[in-house]
Amino acid sequence: MEPLHLTYTDGHVMVFDADTVLRLRRDYRIVGALEGSHPTNPQQNNYYGLPLILLPEEVALLSADPSITGLEQAQGAHSEQEQLRFDLFKDLHKRGFYITRGIKFGADYMLYPGEPMRYHSHYIVNLVDHQDKITPRQLIALSRLGTSVKKTRILCSWDSTVQQFIYVSVDWSEIG
Repeated sequence: MEPLHLTYTDGHVMVFDADTVLRLRRDYRIVGALEGSHPTNPQQNNYYGLPLILLPEEVALLSADPSITGLEQAQGAHSEQEQLRFDLFKDLHKRGFYITRGIKFGADYMLYPGEPMRYHSHYIVNLVDHQDKITPRQLIALSRLGTSVKKTRILCSWDSTVQQFIYVSVDWSEIG
């Protein structure tokens, strides 16, 4: 496979080449986020164009691949929370999901069973501390939001006693 060169600029890894974007999606299941204005209609904000900006977790995952260059200056996790997010991202990626930011739905990630241009996401993922207590009200709010957008909410936490992530899916169904 031909080496892939990415560009680290001003704290972000950005991709300006459409062929590289396609290769990242096809060969690595890396989606990133298009952030540029669309060249034919720069005033609209429904569809974005190049550059593609990679999530820090995507950069960390790609930096382990020796065929990818240009990430030497990209820094890894700084805090325990950032490391947990990367470990969760890596675990979900190993399970075959395409992963995007979940901020639009109050989550850490959105999971897709296949290429996001062809599939809707099935899951909304939140990383929660294994020791934190979730109140019934919080649980209802999280599950209702997931259900209202036809997605299953997944709460993930790192259990240090078994050294793995614990996944709990939450759906809301009306009783009555």
